[in-house]
Amino acid sequence: MSEVAALVARLRAALDVDAGASALQPLYETWVARDAWRRSVEAVPLLLGVDPAGWAACRQGEVAAWAAALDARLGADLGVASDGDVTPAQLRRWARDHAVALPACAEQLLDFIASVVLGVEAEAAAPAAAARAAEREMLLGAALALVTRFPQQCRDEHGFFDGARIADQILAKAVLWFPLQPPQASREEIAALIESYLT
Repeated sequence: MSEVAALVARLRAALDVDAGASALQPLYETWVARDAWRRSVEAVPLLLGVDPAGWAACRQGEVAAWAAALDARLGADLGVASDGDVTPAQLRRWARDHAVALPACAEQLLDFIASVVLGVEAEAAAPAAAARAAEREMLLGAALALVTRFPQQCRDEHGFFDGARIADQILAKAVLWFPLQPPQASREEIAALIESYLT
């Protein structure tokens, strides 16, 4: 058990916190919706499974000293001042790095949020990826058309097909394959794409 994990276990035991309790669900439903938590007065108690509203009353005697040590370690590791902000994702990564389990309901909610965010990001990236794939297909189709119709213009001085020459021909005749706008790929990118199929 890491030093941080042992400290968290001592604090949870002293505060009588059951990290698996479903009663913590409403607490985390409120807090995970926020973009960031203030390090000392929100992130530390939420890491332990304590409502930040009652955190000041919990810090007595040994608990205060242990909490200060945990808070200082969190701040040092993340480079965040005591009144600075920590995102839930940062706190989660830090906890995992130190083998500390967040309360179960917090883990579930953060998993859900991560999957939704990743899903939205993937959905937003999908049209751009589809456009790049369609352009690659058009470029390769254009290259095939050129090497079959104008093979001499696509060969180098040794008689081999040359990606750079084919790219130049595609760009010179781009309006045939790209009537609305020229390809987004640069000449060098087009040449490299074609060369990857010539070798």
